[in-house]
Amino acid sequence: MTNINLYQSDAMSYRLPTATSMYALLNLGGEVGEVLSVVAKGIRDGYESKDIYTAELAKELGDVLWMVAAVAADNDLKLSDICQMNLDKLESRKNRAVISGSGDNR
Repeated sequence: MTNINLYQSDAMSYRLPTATSMYALLNLGGEVGEVLSVVAKGIRDGYESKDIYTAELAKELGDVLWMVAAVAADNDLKLSDICQMNLDKLESRKNRAVISGSGDNR
């Protein structure tokens, strides 16, 4: 799949009626926590194999992406627009030599 908007549309076709906008927003944090947990458990226990770690990380990142797609859809935003805005912001920061600084509006 090459079109992020197609992903967003397809992903939302699996959305349950109970997966409200508040659910998506709150669970985004939960899914990010699961990504962090995969990494933390690997640090604590060691990685059984790179393939297993990569597969688990990809699975959890996919869940984060689904939640981001849902929050975006709930606010009438397209993922492609969000991606482009982010790239434009990063390019601007790079051009102004503030990419390594702090603060949202630099």
